[in-house]
Amino acid sequence: MSTYKKEAGTAVQNNAGDYTGAVEGQLWYNSTAGSFQFRSVSTAGAWATGTSMPAVIRLSGYAGTPTAAFVFGGSDGGPRQNLTYEYNGTSWSSGGNMIVSKNYLTGCGTLDATLAFGGEAGATGCYGTTYGSCTTELYNGTSWTAGTNAPFDGSATSMAGTQTAAITAGDSRAPASPLNGFLYTSGVWTSAPSMNTATPGGYRSQTGILGNSQSSAIFAGGNNATGAPTTAAVEEWNGSTWTEIADINTSRGDLGGAGSVTSGLVFGGKTPPATYYGSTETWNGSTWTEEGDLSTTRGNASGNRGTSSATWAAGGEPVTSAFEEWTGAGAPVTETITTS
Repeated sequence: MSTYKKEAGTAVQNNAGDYTGAVEGQLWYNSTAGSFQFRSVSTAGAWATGTSMPAVIRLSGYAGTPTAAFVFGGSDGGPRQNLTYEYNGTSWSSGGNMIVSKNYLTGCGTLDATLAFGGEAGATGCYGTTYGSCTTELYNGTSWTAGTNAPFDGSATSMAGTQTAAITAGDSRAPASPLNGFLYTSGVWTSAPSMNTATPGGYRSQTGILGNSQSSAIFAGGNNATGAPTTAAVEEWNGSTWTEIADINTSRGDLGGAGSVTSGLVFGGKTPPATYYGSTETWNGSTWTEEGDLSTTRGNASGNRGTSSATWAAGGEPVTSAFEEWTGAGAPVTETITTS
């Protein structure tokens, strides 16, 4: 009679509890649970609770990677803030304060080289818009410096790229152009083509972003100027034109996003007046698929420009400090063998 030791070359290991050191396919006996278990990998992504932010925050900007990221500006439900919080993959710490306190801003880049733009900073924007700001700030990992003001006010715009080369599109405040795109290249702003599809209300802002390049990005979903109504439309930017691609499954704005134009995800979101989502949709380059939900439903979650296999969601609206990490498909999973 064949035995496990004969077939696998080793005896089944006894372990009091989950054997975290097991490799894929390894079998062991859990003496605490009184059952045989083995290590497999997940076929779908999921969210896991991580270290909460040191403060509740929403409507902030964010940038970086899963192990070197940070959140800046925003609001705790009261006055606009200029605070920044850095994340090293395990814990949070305070960074340098922004020059201008504002929310509804956008950002891109890395922790040591971040571009922050727009937002709402006061009663009147640079060009007479209501609330929108034209200001740009640059972060070097320690402190913020003033950058080149844009030739337009940006409120709840969306942006992809790096500190020196970015694309921004969409807006939420009249008389700003609701779909116009602009390129930022080493401190110089130039016009870019407009997106194709607005919300039924005419504007489009707070989309989910996939991509870290000025020449390759996806903008998904979006709100109208007042948050209502939303759209499920998705557009891909190739450096010169916008192209309509497959819609997300659930129309909403205030989305988080990560990944690239061939592999990414959007998560969370909001539809007016106050319906918040935890749903996550993954993108494989052609279709969107519903996967694991956030434990804390929310819109405007800060995140990072990570990959489809590693990103996070922090804070958001309603005001929260909740933090969750997405590991994506292929994460280790303990399976239990049932016998009769």
